[in-house]
Amino acid sequence: MPQDIKRERKSTQSMMRPKSIHWNEAPLSPCPIPDISDDELVSITVRDLNRTLKMRGLTREEIVRMKQRRRTLKNRGYAASCRIKRIEQKDELETEKSQEWRDMELMHEETGRLQEEVDSLRHKYEALRKFAISKKIPLPPELDVL
Repeated sequence: MPQDIKRERKSTQSMMRPKSIHWNEAPLSPCPIPDISDDELVSITVRDLNRTLKMRGLTREEIVRMKQRRRTLKNRGYAASCRIKRIEQKDELETEKSQEWRDMELMHEETGRLQEEVDSLRHKYEALRKFAISKKIPLPPELDVL
C-alpha cells in the first residue's frame, strides 16, 4: 500500500514539472554581463571574479546576482556529479549482488550434490553392514557408531 502512494506521488510530481526544461537547463535570471559565459563563470576563481566585476563598474545588486548565478551553476555541477556517482555505485552494487546470487546458487547446487553423495555412501554402508551381520562377519567398533 505505501508503495502505491509513493508511485502516485511520483507520477503527480512528474506531471507538475514542465517537460521541456531539462534539470541543467532550468532558467536562471539573465546574466548581467553577457560576455561572460556560464562555463567561464564557474571556472573563474573567486578573486578573479571579484576583480572582473569591480572593474566593470557593476552595481552591488548586479554583483550579488552574478555571485548567486555562479553558486547556482556550481551547485548544479556538484549535484550532477553526485547523481553520476550514485548511479555508478548502484550499478556496482547490483553487479556485486548478481554475482553473490550466482555464487549462492552454485553453493546450493554443490550442497545438493554433496547431500546425494552422503546419502549414497550411507546406503552402501548400511547394505555392507547388513551383509556383514548376515554372514556373521565382525565389524570394527568404530564402524558400529555410524
